Amino acid sequence: MTPTILPFWRAMLADPRRIGAIAPASRFLCDAIIDEVMSSRPGHVIELGAGTGAITRALFGQRAQFDSLAAVERSPHLAQLLAHRFPGLAVHPVCASRLDTLLKGPLDTISVVSSLPFRSLPQGDRKQIEQAILRLSRHSRTFRFIQYSYLGRLPFPVDSAHPLQWTRRRTVLGNLPPATVWVLAHHHR
Repeated sequence: MTPTILPFWRAMLADPRRIGAIAPASRFLCDAIIDEVMSSRPGHVIELGAGTGAITRALFGQRAQFDSLAAVERSPHLAQLLAHRFPGLAVHPVCASRLDTLLKGPLDTISVVSSLPFRSLPQGDRKQIEQAILRLSRHSRTFRFIQYSYLGRLPFPVDSAHPLQWTRRRTVLGNLPPATVWVLAHHHR
């Protein structure tokens, strides 16, 4: 049994809507996320909804190539677990709606990796987090928001006139359930 599974199940049983998954991210999904992060200069990397650290472990292994690495995990118990598992990682036990307060800009490049279950979050929480993402995107010259979703569904809609637009990158069948990796980035017409 992986070291992430027991804490994951405890958290899921305590608050299933905020976890939004039936298992931690697979190594195949972690590899797909890392491939996307490393597809261009990552800059400052923030992980949202780090949970038990499945994707954090993959990011932590690449941290020498980042300007900085931080994790956001709302659950105090899981945040403490992350801090213990990844010494030196900046772990912020706050809601993702405070994302835009974590980095002081302007910065050259920001990459956000998210495991947040946007489709199962309460609408008010989801809107606050979406607004924080859009505010943070204004703090950098290059901004990427990497998110996975299930059933190939768009994580959350953005207005077609907005400068940030979604691009579907790949579907990972070796995840439970299969996951699609999306990138929200500046759209150049």
